[in-house]
Amino acid sequence: MENYKKLPSMGFAESVKSVLSNLLNFNGRARRSELWWYWVAYAVIAIIVVSLFSGFPMLSGIIGTFLQMSLWAVTVRRLHDRGHSGWWVAVAILTSVFIQFYIAGSGYYEAMSAVNPDIDAAMASLRGPVFPIAGLVSFIVNITIFIFCVLDGKPEPNKYGPSPKYVQPDDYYDMLSSKNEVQQ
Repeated sequence: MENYKKLPSMGFAESVKSVLSNLLNFNGRARRSELWWYWVAYAVIAIIVVSLFSGFPMLSGIIGTFLQMSLWAVTVRRLHDRGHSGWWVAVAILTSVFIQFYIAGSGYYEAMSAVNPDIDAAMASLRGPVFPIAGLVSFIVNITIFIFCVLDGKPEPNKYGPSPKYVQPDDYYDMLSSKNEVQQ
């Protein structure tokens, strides 16, 4: 670690620009600041989309899919920064999809959408080992992803590429001098 220099954290605008320029890029590495600032932007944009386009489900669905894909991509790149596989995100997605299909097929929605919802029938449709086990798997996978994303990236290059945060001292000074030339 002593052979590496740390670059300054990414700001909000720089982070959002970086994620949007790598919209469907699931390769490479991403910094913590890139992921977390994008999460803030994602939350704000999602609230705005729901507020403005709730009457247009097709449009809000397209925008939501676009936002979700970009969030998955930056999360995969963040996992790569720690040296972990992006398949963690795929497992989280597949678990969520499985749970949604299970709930839809269980009769839960029918019981709850009646004029007088039958809570006992709805809860009975989710009893049994499948729903709790799938929920537990989803919880464990998502907590694991969260922990991996919170931890600092590895300074040395890994199989996913060079570190976006740590650079060799020679590269650091070259980057600073080129940045100063651009600002002048």
